[in-house]
Amino acid sequence: MKKWYMVLIVELSILMWLGDFKSDVLVSFLWVILHEFAHIIIASNFGCKFNNLNISILGAKAELSNIDELTEKRKLMVYLAGPLFNIFITVIMCFLYNYFKVQFIKSSIMINLCLGIFNLLPAYPLDGSRICEILLSKRFLYKKSKKITEIFSFIISGVLFLGFSIMLLLHKVNISLFLAAILITYTTFLEREKTMYIIMGDMFNKVRKLKKHNYIENKAISVYYKKGLVNVLTLVDKNKFNSFYILNEDMELLGIINEDELIKALKYYGNISLEKYMEVRKNDKNK
Repeated sequence: MKKWYMVLIVELSILMWLGDFKSDVLVSFLWVILHEFAHIIIASNFGCKFNNLNISILGAKAELSNIDELTEKRKLMVYLAGPLFNIFITVIMCFLYNYFKVQFIKSSIMINLCLGIFNLLPAYPLDGSRICEILLSKRFLYKKSKKITEIFSFIISGVLFLGFSIMLLLHKVNISLFLAAILITYTTFLEREKTMYIIMGDMFNKVRKLKKHNYIENKAISVYYKKGLVNVLTLVDKNKFNSFYILNEDMELLGIINEDELIKALKYYGNISLEKYMEVRKNDKNK
């Protein structure tokens, strides 16, 4: 929701391509805005607060805070709220169209159906990407979950670009399809670059979560002492407090490092190996 303007452009582009909504842009815009409000309503019910809320001709910008403090189940509900709202409206509009043959209702059926399905795709910056991350994180580490979602996102952008190319060969230029493919690709690259910063920033979210719920789950992982600090950081589970048991070739325990110490070590010593850091830590204690 932070990249609200990208989401808006991607959604409107796809809608205009799927349904040729040249005369229904305002109707599409309306349902995109209401889609975002569905997220806002569910998030606010879970205690998320708004830093700012702007509605303009460019779309809706909702800056939510505290969303990372929610449980995975509640996060899933927040991200599913928009697509499920559109699918629900599709069903209602289909029922109404049996009695009222109005163009607005007819357009709304296709628009909401497309919005609901399209937003469930695991491509950045759509809701489906966050849903995919949450579901994958139940089985994989956070960074691997992000990596798999990035691959899905690139595949989807590739399919959209392929569709654009095929239509171009058929002498049918569809700039909306091309724009959607470019924006999905661009946003995916942005997600890849900021993954490490997200992992480091999660520590502050965990502190707030600990204060709010009075507890946080732990996770312990054994790592090889030749491994670099950055590589260890990628093993951090964003939803738990992580401890790393440092082992050598003989499976001897050389020490334990918690994630807060890991981040401080990276800050002061850079990407040194665990072996080197254990030496530095030992020397510091002897001083």
